[in-house]
Amino acid sequence: MILSSAAQMLNSSGGGTPAWVPDGADGYLDFVTGQYFAGGAERAIATLLGGDFDPAAISGSGMRITPSNGNRPKAIGALLSDLTAGLAAGCTILFDISSAIDPSGFLMFIGDDINLDVADEAIFANANGFLADYWDLSISDSISGSGPHKIAMTLARDVGGGDYEYAWCDDGGTAVTQTVNYLTHVSPVDTILFGHDGVGTGNSLNDIYIRSITLYRAKLPADLPALTA
Repeated sequence: MILSSAAQMLNSSGGGTPAWVPDGADGYLDFVTGQYFAGGAERAIATLLGGDFDPAAISGSGMRITPSNGNRPKAIGALLSDLTAGLAAGCTILFDISSAIDPSGFLMFIGDDINLDVADEAIFANANGFLADYWDLSISDSISGSGPHKIAMTLARDVGGGDYEYAWCDDGGTAVTQTVNYLTHVSPVDTILFGHDGVGTGNSLNDIYIRSITLYRAKLPADLPALTA
């Protein structure tokens, strides 16, 4: 079998994966323990997050993002490559977060330009339970309450016939899905941001610690409740 270049990139994490990486994961950022894996190898966080990323925002609680602390990370290097390949091949991204109040603000922004204001196409996830793109996709499942939450989103899982499934699942609930007849409008991917949309501070996460981010190959909707429980 001949693999596509995207699949080859996703398979690059084959040998030598550290024991602390979750089983089956292609990428893993553990902000609590300070261990980071992307591009098939353990990495320093400064090689994976750039832009207005502030390393001082990371503590034993995770990576804090709130409008007042100015931490506005951007995926770079091997992490950007892994996520871009994941979107092309279909992937699931798991966020483990802890919120001081009801979760709100941008959890992830994927765009064909540097921020939401200037992007022609974008996929974004909001921490209160919303996954969307500009034109065709809108999935929601309200999240409320302070404390820990696990959120999984599947992007562009190929279901055959030219159709692709997107899904959202949080805290062990039933996955919400939508199938569209395109892979992604965001091509090529220019920017991937965490905790903000690149525009001011108004859409930053509102006092949330991101404890970890895990990248998997695209999972079935039925697998997501156990992943987020």
